[in-house]
Amino acid sequence: MGSLIACSGSSPECGGPRLPRHEPGDTRRRIIETARELFTTQTYRAASMRDIAERVGITKPSLYHHFRSKSEILASLVGPPIDQLASTVADAATCPTDAETRQRVLEGCLDVVLAHRETMALLLRDASVYGDETTEVMSRVVTIVNRAIDLLAGPDPDWRRRVRAAQAFAAATDPVSQLSDVPVDDLRAELLRGAHAILALE
Repeated sequence: MGSLIACSGSSPECGGPRLPRHEPGDTRRRIIETARELFTTQTYRAASMRDIAERVGITKPSLYHHFRSKSEILASLVGPPIDQLASTVADAATCPTDAETRQRVLEGCLDVVLAHRETMALLLRDASVYGDETTEVMSRVVTIVNRAIDLLAGPDPDWRRRVRAAQAFAAATDPVSQLSDVPVDDLRAELLRGAHAILALE
């Protein structure tokens, strides 16, 4: 009897197949990556928790064990790039000159967006991510972007300078979601060139 307990069909020592085992952290990561794919191809609103569970290969109850809602998955997906944007903008605010601040905002924020192309494209192009259940996350994004634009505008800007600042930020970040086929270095250089021209920076 002891040998039957010790030697199950899933044991490689007994000649049986090794069953796949996933650590909780690995399952959570696969859920987030799968959700990114489905949100991108179907939109956030159209992709359901059932769709995500089936694509990952787990039951819907198991999915709810890891995430209580679709909005919680979205928050985990966009959290890292949002944190990086917030850190970039905060660091830019400590630069000693306005010119260095503007340069740090443009380059730093663009680098974050380029590093997270698919996720940022979701935020930039999918209007369905903006809803009652995602208000907290999206409000944070808006706050960070507004702070970045304030830094680009500089101290005591007139309305024209604020317009240019908003245009420059958009020029540096928005096209990333539409030009996924352009090499990163080439795209980065061209986006910064356009944003600098809007702000009249050398």
